[in-house]
Amino acid sequence: MKKLLTSLFFVVLIFAAQNIYSQKAYDVEGRYSVGKAACTIEWSESSKAFRVYWDNGTGYTLLFYSDEYPNGNIVYTEYEDDGATYTGTFTFTDSACNTGSYDRWDGKKFSIKKRN
Repeated sequence: MKKLLTSLFFVVLIFAAQNIYSQKAYDVEGRYSVGKAACTIEWSESSKAFRVYWDNGTGYTLLFYSDEYPNGNIVYTEYEDDGATYTGTFTFTDSACNTGSYDRWDGKKFSIKKRN
């Protein structure tokens, strides 16, 4: 029984470490133009996720790595700060996360461009 629990602990630990690494696998931090709006994306060590601060908004939303498609698109999913309420999807079309699109929860789509 002890061996089983030890093995299970290591599997959970490896999964958690892999998940944290994948969150920061790409350079998504920075300022972005999203349509006519703007936002800042920053890593939050306490949340183990990125935080999205929308200009003219209050608070933040959470951004989690979702997938990398065969065509090279990198996808991050955005949730309210509760981590459960879906708000949108950032799809980056280059590995430097400079350009792409944002699909908002209501179906509206906006272009993304990283600011310098």
